[in-house]
Amino acid sequence: LTLNAPKGMALRGDTLWVADIDALRGFNRRTGSAVASISIDGAHFLNDVALGPGDTLYVTDTGIQIDSAGQVSHPGPDRIYAVAPDHSVRIAAEGASLGGPNGISWDAAQHRFIVVQYTGPNVLSWIPGEAPAVLATGLGGFDGVQVDRNGRILVSSWADSTVNLVDSNRVVPLIHGVASPADMGLDQDDHR
Repeated sequence: LTLNAPKGMALRGDTLWVADIDALRGFNRRTGSAVASISIDGAHFLNDVALGPGDTLYVTDTGIQIDSAGQVSHPGPDRIYAVAPDHSVRIAAEGASLGGPNGISWDAAQHRFIVVQYTGPNVLSWIPGEAPAVLATGLGGFDGVQVDRNGRILVSSWADSTVNLVDSNRVVPLIHGVASPADMGLDQDDHR
């Protein structure tokens, strides 16, 4: 199995799922062997993956393109796909209100997803079947997002090379000078 540009990952059972431009790739978490590849028709730049209710995977499509010179454009479309356990794929959300959706994380306590915009300035709350709502606004260029077990929302931003905390509808910097503030993960057991 060839990986083209792997980005976000999520575990479902013993399978590690990886977003890879226009496909979702599955690997056995213990052996590393490839176990599945799901092409997602219409995808342009799959970016992050989160496991949601019903063991459904939600995958963001940032809708950007990077040319051979490294220049980024945003032709869209901005989408979130839902991939069911039977590998069926559907568009769960789309449109400009997603603002180049990049990171996505399931907030179990609030029964919602947190989605961060790469091409917009917002951190969004999103429940499948509903329109996204703005939780906080910042500089944008957001990439990674995680919700810790205390319900704190952490986001990374390329705009100012920071890792931030969402607090009272604001994006507050916690760590400055992060050279590549992309995706991140939380080890809930070890508090890291």
